Amino acid sequence: MGMSGLWLVGALGEADVAELAPLVSPAIEATAARSAAVGCWWRWERDAARGGGAVPVWREDGYTTEEALHLYNMVDDSAFDAMDTTGKLHVMNWWDRIDGDTVQPFVESVRKANPVAALFHGLGPERAEKLPGWAGDAVVTAGEVRRLLPAVEAALALSGAERERALARIDDWPGDKDAAALLDGPLRVWRETAEAGLGLLASRVWI
Repeated sequence: MGMSGLWLVGALGEADVAELAPLVSPAIEATAARSAAVGCWWRWERDAARGGGAVPVWREDGYTTEEALHLYNMVDDSAFDAMDTTGKLHVMNWWDRIDGDTVQPFVESVRKANPVAALFHGLGPERAEKLPGWAGDAVVTAGEVRRLLPAVEAALALSGAERERALARIDDWPGDKDAAALLDGPLRVWRETAEAGLGLLASRVWI
């Protein structure tokens, strides 16, 4: 049947953030800082600029383009996924700690595809760069949630033609996903988490 890419964004208590961040934040930062990651991001910026803000997704023969595969591989490089695979940390154990009573988490599952890659394709490099962490992975304290919320809003709070363009690009990306939910769900969680004074966990894994 194949695997699914699963992405969760949810509120996390400060004690849990304090326990999780030392385990994961260095790995996320190291993943983002690698020369390969920096080079991949630069290539995505270049390819997207050539395509008017986004890379072409489909070839004439119906297969995905080299540019789209490059973006997919770049965004698929998840610190949580790597730690989960090697047994260093099982992220779903932390999903059990999500404070779903205070803030309903956002969860998106896409069979044989990466929901974060679809979102990044919709946003384009300039907006995606504003999102904290790397490739959909972040562990954020309550204070950081409030401080970073304007950047998240700048990335996700689209309207008018910009929103329609982003939704169309998300729809065009491979996989069966809810384009509006991918754009609106994470932003809702960030806003509600900031209001509740909680920390935040965003993580993507294959299941």
